[in-house]
Amino acid sequence: MARKLSRGSKVPPRQTTSRASTSHAAALTKGEATAERILDAAFTSIATRGCGAVTLRGIADEAGVVLSQLSYYYGNKDSLFSAVMTRMQSGYIAALSERLQGLVSLEAQIIALIDYNEAILNDSPDTYRNFLEFSNVAMTSAPFQAEVADFTSQLATMIENCISNYEPKTTSVAGFPVAALARFILSASFGIALQCFLNPQNEDVRKGFAILKVTAVQLIAEDRAKQLKG
Repeated sequence: MARKLSRGSKVPPRQTTSRASTSHAAALTKGEATAERILDAAFTSIATRGCGAVTLRGIADEAGVVLSQLSYYYGNKDSLFSAVMTRMQSGYIAALSERLQGLVSLEAQIIALIDYNEAILNDSPDTYRNFLEFSNVAMTSAPFQAEVADFTSQLATMIENCISNYEPKTTSVAGFPVAALARFILSASFGIALQCFLNPQNEDVRKGFAILKVTAVQLIAEDRAKQLKG
């Protein structure tokens, strides 16, 4: 019998290339492959129908498993949503870390972070849709609010750590902690995504990413100029 995954268990993020996907699938046990298939179905179902409209039975049907299998791996809907968030988080950080490789300046790292957030909106808009869905559920569910808050806090901390690993002496920008800057960029990116979903024909909305980059680079330049004068 396949091993049951506890709440928050990290199922490996889905690979993006066909070769990597084939290799990844081959490395999974039958149980792990089933668990990942369920997460894929949940991710798609939430983005398409919304958290309130999806059912465990519908997700099980989408994944090609029986309801008892879904319950075996993830228990209830809250646990399944938590597992989807965990995989979104681990996938985000893995790809961001790869993008930051070789970048030696804080400016380059911040630009890479913002470019990555924009690329997600272009290439995987369901990632933003799902986070917005989870945030909506959190407004009326105290336990889930704590989960979403923890998700965003860990994401911001991971972004901060990624940046600090490349420029360890940087602890603040223009008097603001790097952690605050990371949270601002994260929040602004989700705000831009929301506006894009609400008004997809407005091309000015996506220019928000460019404004973010210009603002961040300007703050860093001003901060360094002050340090030199001091």
